Amino acid sequence: MYRNYFDKNGRQLSKEEIQKLPPDKLSELAGIELRVVDDYALLYDAVAEMMIEKILEKKGEKVTMILPVGPLEQYPVFAKKVRERKISLKNLWTFNMDEFLDRNGKTIPDSHPMSFKRSMLENFYNLIPEDLRMPINQMYFPRHDNYDEIDRALDEHAPDGVDLCLSAVGPEGHIAFNEDPNFRHVEVEEEEYLDDRTRLVLVNTSTVDMDALVAGCGDRQAIPPFAVTLGPHDLLRAKRAEVVFFAGQWHRSSLRETLFREPTMHFPGSLLKMRKNAEGKLVKQSIRIWATPVETGEVYSRTIS
Repeated sequence: MYRNYFDKNGRQLSKEEIQKLPPDKLSELAGIELRVVDDYALLYDAVAEMMIEKILEKKGEKVTMILPVGPLEQYPVFAKKVRERKISLKNLWTFNMDEFLDRNGKTIPDSHPMSFKRSMLENFYNLIPEDLRMPINQMYFPRHDNYDEIDRALDEHAPDGVDLCLSAVGPEGHIAFNEDPNFRHVEVEEEEYLDDRTRLVLVNTSTVDMDALVAGCGDRQAIPPFAVTLGPHDLLRAKRAEVVFFAGQWHRSSLRETLFREPTMHFPGSLLKMRKNAEGKLVKQSIRIWATPVETGEVYSRTIS
């Protein structure tokens, strides 16, 4: 259901075909730039350099970015480059994609090991010298009680969309915490979904499992049950989308789904190939995908060894 795959020429492909495509054919058939670097150190260095290039490109003008926690390792590299090259971030405005909420829908404290705000302060903000970094009020962190504030800030500082949206795509296709909005008794039309802005979401099963394995040593109870997330409206209005696949074999299927799946809210990552224009219509845009050879490998199934 809802699984249509096409190459750059509109030729329909089967799911089995896209899963078995050789890695060196992915970019050519999808018509999407795929940057494959040899290892993770080089991957994070390349992503950090891409962020630097965006800032330098604006030549001191305001730069706006939507940034994720996951991947995270590019931020210390970015901070190191800023320090060494003495690049001013005084005109940088950043918007965190999301944050976890507890079982009562309240923002987890900064002391919580899963706090995205804490991760950004420790791995990004605090590593930048005071004379180069932006004021802290230019970093926006979504909470359970500031949805409208985040939306107003995006409208004020990025009325035509942020300059850069850096993201990953999860197993269910989630971007930020945006998964397929239809579940159980909830039915949402795609037009309505595309208008969604900052809001509360349930952290669904596959996201819990992946986060538990990657960040919680397999303990699903360590993962908070709710989150606040920026919605598709603001993510898809970004002037530039850069997508990073970094989680090893976990990311093989979602990388190929993102490349070839027909854009659909049922796999939100596929929507990154589109941009929401000023009239609210989705139009094709050029994105760039980053990965290592691990994520670009063929998709297979096997028994657990």
